[in-house]
Amino acid sequence: MDYLKATPQGVFAGDKKIILRGMGLGNWLLPEGYMWKFYTKCDRPRRIEALIETLCGQEYALNFWDEFYSKYITKDDITWIRKQGLNSVRLPLNARHLFYLDTDLHLHFNEKTLNYIDQCLLWCKENEIYLILDMHAAPGGQTGTNIDDSQHDMPELFANPIYQDILEEAWCLLAQRYASEPTIGGYDLINEPLPNTQKQYNAQVAPLYHRLINAIRKIDSNHMIILEGVHWASDFSIFEEFTKEELKDNVLLQFHKYWNNPDEESLVVFLESASRLEVPLWMGEGGENNLYWYTTAFPMYERAGIGWCFWSYKKMDTKNSPVNVDIPKNWDKLLSYLEGNALLTKEEARAIFDDYLDKISHATYQESVINALLRKAPVSIPAFAFDKEQIVSRRNNSVSFRTTQKAPLLFADGHSGEPNWKRYGGEDQPESEHLIISMQQGDMLGYHVTNFDSITPIYKGDGEILVTQDSDSFIWIQCTKGTVQLQGINIE
Repeated sequence: MDYLKATPQGVFAGDKKIILRGMGLGNWLLPEGYMWKFYTKCDRPRRIEALIETLCGQEYALNFWDEFYSKYITKDDITWIRKQGLNSVRLPLNARHLFYLDTDLHLHFNEKTLNYIDQCLLWCKENEIYLILDMHAAPGGQTGTNIDDSQHDMPELFANPIYQDILEEAWCLLAQRYASEPTIGGYDLINEPLPNTQKQYNAQVAPLYHRLINAIRKIDSNHMIILEGVHWASDFSIFEEFTKEELKDNVLLQFHKYWNNPDEESLVVFLESASRLEVPLWMGEGGENNLYWYTTAFPMYERAGIGWCFWSYKKMDTKNSPVNVDIPKNWDKLLSYLEGNALLTKEEARAIFDDYLDKISHATYQESVINALLRKAPVSIPAFAFDKEQIVSRRNNSVSFRTTQKAPLLFADGHSGEPNWKRYGGEDQPESEHLIISMQQGDMLGYHVTNFDSITPIYKGDGEILVTQDSDSFIWIQCTKGTVQLQGINIE
């Protein structure tokens, strides 16, 4: 494999330009409470660890985590990801588990955690896909929320300078270990630093990025360095003080996207920053929505030349991630315990967690999610998810979505405004959020699809529709007579 290289023209593997398509391996080396249905009651690794130890005992807890880490992601997972046509995975790291300080305050790897990373690296190498290292929980915590495993609900990475020293040393250790490994796609320096509730620390982010880049480059000149915006990687204002000269050495900018308009207009601020700094973009984390959002958003990134990484690959009791882990037996009793409404004996608790480990080993793949991301048959594509348009009719601008496009978008029930895309559990769009396109004679909409045998437009009205194909992967829907209200197309 060739090292990945970030250039003004995009990301390259050797002399071949590629679009990164990947999966985020959330909840493996950094468990998150919402993926266990724990939510705020037990929301981060240290609290989940304390729960299991309290209920089941220290010895059981140690054995549980050994089994959990060994089973949650395996070679079969990486092989399946590759077979879907994806080329990368993003691995969240928890600094608390990956490193430790000795009595002289020197940082070292925790060999047990390091072995899991190296094992994943081997699986990726065998499958010829890239592994991106993501500092998801930095020393001290970079957000002060559950996602960084922070101890005191404070972003101590920025509140206490000692943690920035530790983070620099941590990245130096990683760079020393992996400098000559091309299967490592890049170093994602800090995941989602500083939500707006902690924006008083924003001025520290750019100097810390400079410091980390300089430290890594003294050791490793091979790998992409990936920088995220603040406020859940959605605010690129911190990059205003960077120059293109400072980022010319193999740097990629990363944004995250959740629960908002999957349209080109929402990308403008990121594209403008990337253009000014002459660096490529990566949508490094996004998902947790429904299939209509997926089959609209992810092809949109590719139209803009932006790679992507879906979050998250595997969860419990899910229909909007590629892999589902069934709810363990009596899990409701565990949730009731967390609410303070039930007691559990040690034997009951152990049985519940034993069943969770068994359920992990028998997780099921949900190809409908992959099909939506890649537009692989069978898949349903909403009308508004078009990739090209040739429109002769006029738009009335009653819908605040894809506003620079000409296609006449309407809410099916006739109301006006901005669509609501907040479908955290993958729920279908409610009827009040259904969008249609009113097509008149001569209007044409184009959709890129990966594969298909048959295409069925779903529409109402007294007009007529013609379906044509101008390549193996592009289809056109044309209104040839009268008026139709196009709802979507089914691909088989």
